[in-house]
Amino acid sequence: MSDFACTIIDGVRDNLESIDDEISKSATDWPVDQISMIDKNILRIAIYEIMIYNKTPVGASINEAVELANFFGSESSSKFVNGVLGAIFK
Repeated sequence: MSDFACTIIDGVRDNLESIDDEISKSATDWPVDQISMIDKNILRIAIYEIMIYNKTPVGASINEAVELANFFGSESSSKFVNGVLGAIFK
């Protein structure tokens, strides 16, 4: 696995509580435990990259998250992910 992937995985794991708090604040209609695992982990990665890792441009991270949600998630995942990230990073 690449160093970048390990950094992201370790970072998300080490900051899981604060990342999930950010999700909870922005996805008020969806408790974190009711968000699909795919959507939740895509959000976690994007939030970590933007708020903590600080080496990925905000727009690039959001675009990649939306693309991942579109590919791996449900029909509404990309809109959900985009909405949550948009609310956090306005």
